[in-house]
Amino acid sequence: MTTITLTDAAIGSGLGAAVRPLTLHVGPGVPTAVAIEGDERPLLVSMLLGGRLKAESGTVSVDGDPSTDSLRLRTALVDTPMVAEPTPGAALSVAVAEEFSFSSLPTTCRAVRAFLAEHELADYARLPLRALPSADRVRLFSELALLRPGVSALIVTSPERHGGDPAEWYDALAAIAARGITVAVVTDSATSDRLLQLGARDAYAAVPDALPDDAPELDTPELDTPEPTTDKLTR
Repeated sequence: MTTITLTDAAIGSGLGAAVRPLTLHVGPGVPTAVAIEGDERPLLVSMLLGGRLKAESGTVSVDGDPSTDSLRLRTALVDTPMVAEPTPGAALSVAVAEEFSFSSLPTTCRAVRAFLAEHELADYARLPLRALPSADRVRLFSELALLRPGVSALIVTSPERHGGDPAEWYDALAAIAARGITVAVVTDSATSDRLLQLGARDAYAAVPDALPDDAPELDTPELDTPEPTTDKLTR
């Protein structure tokens, strides 16, 4: 069981902060909705939750341990834009083979075909990834992330961008959470509200003084933020 806690965690400061101070809690049992608004913040908050970025102020801990290395090893970013998002035009079989490589698994055509058949997606093997229905995409890449040794928490980023009703993919994440895996869904406020209706936990509910970062704010110049990479540790 893995719990991740942000306590006044921020990147930058003041009105121009890339991520204003956040206090939230993500744990096992059911998927946890993390409502975050903005173009850039879902990515940055996902990377904070996964230990791929260090908070410039406040703390991020996993089971009370503030070690970033421990957090990185126990979490996987799922379909996170710019960081763990496969190329839309790539064949699904190619994307799966790439995920296998991150888990140090055989990337043969036979292994990929067997995995897709197991998940009832064999018909999509040669099609571009963009053809995969949103619910199947969320389910598949979550299961692929869990193949990595030591992973006990998934950070699913902005799944709403693929369209469809969140109810279509929530059940798959709920089933994963029921296996003892911590599942955080970093999404916009509207999708978060829908997930709460479906049974998700509110990341801010365990910390009553915290509010999601969706309050109106002044326009500020865009800050330079760390450039994500796509190596094995980043994902």
